[in-house]
Amino acid sequence: MSTVNPLVKCSVDQCTHWMPGNQCMAAKIAIYNDEHGGASRSSAETQCKSFHAGKGVGDYVGALHNANVGGTVKAAFVEGTQITPSVECYVDNCQYWEKGNYCHASAIEVKGPYAAKTVDTDCETFKPR
Repeated sequence: MSTVNPLVKCSVDQCTHWMPGNQCMAAKIAIYNDEHGGASRSSAETQCKSFHAGKGVGDYVGALHNANVGGTVKAAFVEGTQITPSVECYVDNCQYWEKGNYCHASAIEVKGPYAAKTVDTDCETFKPR
């Protein structure tokens, strides 16, 4: 079982959990296969289910249940602090997937230019087994 969270680089700046420096201030992110395709064959067929569109104040308040408050505060005051959300991965045909839905990659990258919903996001670190 993995005990160290991967470093998360996220460029999905439309998400309520996104922070400058491409950090993710979510407490936990969950990576899933594309809902329509089943098992992923490429990173484009993965998605970050923790994506929460940030269109207004209500969206940010609604995302507070998954906020990594301690890590975010520390990052704001301690230069060089990297926020590391826990990562659950349900893409069991990825070489980084580990029993218990853990990700054993040392770092992951989530992208989604112009994302408006979950399916617009991808785990760029995905590598098929």
